[in-house]
Amino acid sequence: MQKKLNLRPWIAILALCASSAALAYQPNVEVRVGVRPPPMRVERVPGPRAGYVWGHGYWGWRGGAHVWIGGGWIPERPGFHYIDARWVLVDGAWAFYPAYWEPVAVAPVMVVPAPVVVQQPPVTYIERPQSDSPPQQSAAPDGMDPSFWYYCHDPAGYFPYVQQCGGSWQQVTPTPPRQ
Repeated sequence: MQKKLNLRPWIAILALCASSAALAYQPNVEVRVGVRPPPMRVERVPGPRAGYVWGHGYWGWRGGAHVWIGGGWIPERPGFHYIDARWVLVDGAWAFYPAYWEPVAVAPVMVVPAPVVVQQPPVTYIERPQSDSPPQQSAAPDGMDPSFWYYCHDPAGYFPYVQQCGGSWQQVTPTPPRQ
């Protein structure tokens, strides 16, 4: 009789290990002392080096005294930002926080949907047949007074833009545009 190997627990363990490795190290305070660290030393930081970041020097605590630890090159970790070691005053005592890698915040990705194109049907023009009896046309009034405008309702417009009026011309007092 042959046993079947169940892979589900192994896959779950593998996923858990992979996800925990990606988490950033949150440093714990390793040392608390009542003595303030000496002033930082001035270090000559060399020019950039591909694939590395510069870890600045710091004052460590060894044998009951502050000891200078010089800076150095640290291999880069893609997706992480290097945080230098530091001393912080907490509740009246100096606490040492070691250097660690912090994940780089990833900006949210906005997925823009593809545009929707709606095909419009072509415009159809319908020609209407001419009526048997054309409407009575009246020409612009004879002896127009040039101090007035003349308006027609059929077709709508002012003389001289409308040359013939299907009804009667209406005399309009001209109004200059407001400035």
